[in-house]
Parts: sequence; C-alpha cells; structure tokens
Amino acid sequence: AATLIKNGKIIAAAQEERFTRKKNDQSFPRFAINFCLEEAGINPSELEAVVYYDNAYLTLERIMYSFLKTYPNSLRSWNKYIPKWLTHKLFVPSLIRKQLKYKGKILHTYHHRSHLASAFFPSPFKSSAILTIDGVGEWTTASIGIGKNNTINMVKEISFPDSVGLLYSSFTQFLGFKVNSGEYKMMGLAPYGEPIYYDLILNNLIKLNEDGSIKINQKYFNYLEGSVMTNKNFENLFKI
Repeated sequence: AATLIKNGKIIAAAQEERFTRKKNDQSFPRFAINFCLEEAGINPSELEAVVYYDNAYLTLERIMYSFLKTYPNSLRSWNKYIPKWLTHKLFVPSLIRKQLKYKGKILHTYHHRSHLASAFFPSPFKSSAILTIDGVGEWTTASIGIGKNNTINMVKEISFPDSVGLLYSSFTQFLGFKVNSGEYKMMGLAPYGEPIYYDLILNNLIKLNEDGSIKINQKYFNYLEGSVMTNKNFENLFKI
C-alpha cells in the first residue's frame, strides 16, 4: 500500500491489490504510488521523504535467531525464504529509488511504531494511550505507546516468540485456513461457538501474567522453525 501525506494531512492512500486485482498483493506498490502522486498532482522529485514501515535488518536478526534456535529442523524453511531476503527485502531503499527514479531521503521506522502512528495520528485525540497487537514486527508482538500531539513514545512491549497474533494464526491454520489470510474467517465463526477449550488453552498453551503480558508454551508450536504453526502435541491436546 501507499499513502501520501502533506502538512500532516492524508492526501491519498491506496492498496496495490485494488489495481492488480490480486488479493494480498505483496509486490512493489507502483500502481498505488502512481495513484497517490496523480491525486496530488506531483512527481517523485517533489517528495521530501519516503518512509518505509519496517526495519528489515532487525527482522533478519530475528529470523537468524529462530533458525539457529531450531537448527537443523529449520533448514528447509531457511533455504526457502532466505533467497527472497538476500535479493529483495534487505534492499528496499534501492528498490524504491529504482522504481520511483527517486534521489531524495528514504527513512524506515519500527513496525509497531508504524501501527501506533496509523492508529493515533488520524484520530481526533490530542493525547491517548495506544495498544498494538499483531503476529510479529521485527521482534515486537505487542506494544503500548503514549501519543501526544505529534509525538509517540513506546512504553512497553512483548517480544517474539510470545505472541497473541501467532497464537491466533496457529488456530487459524489448525482449522484448515490460510495464515495471514483466513484469520477473519475464524473471527467471524467465533460468535457461533462455545468456549469449551478456554481452560485447556490457559492451562497448557499460554500463561497470562498479572500485567496482561503472555508467555507461549513452545512445546505445542512449530512457528519458530518457519514451517507449520503447530505440532503433534497441539493436535493431541485437542484430541484430533
């Protein structure tokens, strides 16, 4: 996706999938960018800066940690994903310059700071507490921030591999849906069910601390290896 901001105001925003008609399109958002530039009536040379929502170097650090932690089981996933990192994800600034023919300033920020910003800055509030929860961004899986005027301070965070989002995605895959795609289906089905596994989950899969943070019992999960989300222990727990 791409967004164009001028003097703190959103001029235009669009997702690449709206133009390519490919759901969850992960390709470089050249059509979305062109749309934003056309809406503003400018060309790339007039941009003061291009800001990217992630820190790829810290993400690679986490991937390396996961690989070494689970070697040799993670070798297959490593061989599958590392070429993409070495040819693409580590060189996003170069890709931006090439695609936009852009010579100006390029910045990147932290994944969860981007989430905090996307929630607070478009809101009508001048100050607010902000909570983010997702799968993982760099090392962070959930964060608390304080927004005031045009600044955001990250106060506290939960780190990988402890993640509410990855727990949710684990159940998504376990039920036969696609990770990072089918979670909304499970969310839609949830109101029709009964919480018969509530105690089983809290007693085995996740420890809920007094401050609201969590600890995931990795005995039941395989996502550290980068392959499937859960393992046989998870299946046996639910008697599947």
